[in-house]
Amino acid sequence: MVSPGAIFWEVDVQADFMLPGGKLYVSGAERLVENINALVEAARRGQVFLISSADAHNEDDSELKQWPPHCLKGTAGAALLPEATAAPHLVIPNRKDFVLPERLEVFRQVTLEKNTLDVFDNPNTDRILDRLRPGSTPAFRANPLFVVFGVATEYCVRCTAEGLLNRGRSIAIVKDAIRAIEEDKGREIIARLCKRGARLITTQDALMLVRKAE
Repeated sequence: MVSPGAIFWEVDVQADFMLPGGKLYVSGAERLVENINALVEAARRGQVFLISSADAHNEDDSELKQWPPHCLKGTAGAALLPEATAAPHLVIPNRKDFVLPERLEVFRQVTLEKNTLDVFDNPNTDRILDRLRPGSTPAFRANPLFVVFGVATEYCVRCTAEGLLNRGRSIAIVKDAIRAIEEDKGREIIARLCKRGARLITTQDALMLVRKAE
């Protein structure tokens, strides 16, 4: 049974960020893989609905003027790690004309592609959130808890968390399944998010949330 009170939100668990040798490797990110796999396993088992974000860059994206080329569409570096995926899996491009399927519940995971730091720049992100409402199938509570994890804390994790908070959503951040590029800055970001109402939880806490729905 899919948890009505929690939705997992995975941020950019892609080879170029997560693995040594990746184009924009976050140092130590590979140490998160065990916990991320445990979280995603809950989606594979049908215990929780999983939303993911993923960079899907074109060579002329403005972000690549600030950062080295990374997660270019069609490259191995853009791929989500196997430990970060569940099936059936729907990939949602950053296009206004994309037609969402009528029944999202047939998927265990949906991945929102993005060309900037902020997944909410994909027009389909808010459309997905609108679908996840009371009475939908699976039926969610009025304000389910969005459980956020991935990389990097001070960039895309921050944008995801802030975007959800700005939309009045409740969030929890999985402290043992995130990683910052700069640890001090990462701690500052987490403190700021907590002041706005975010909760800090562990991987085991997150798994307990969805096991209660069984």
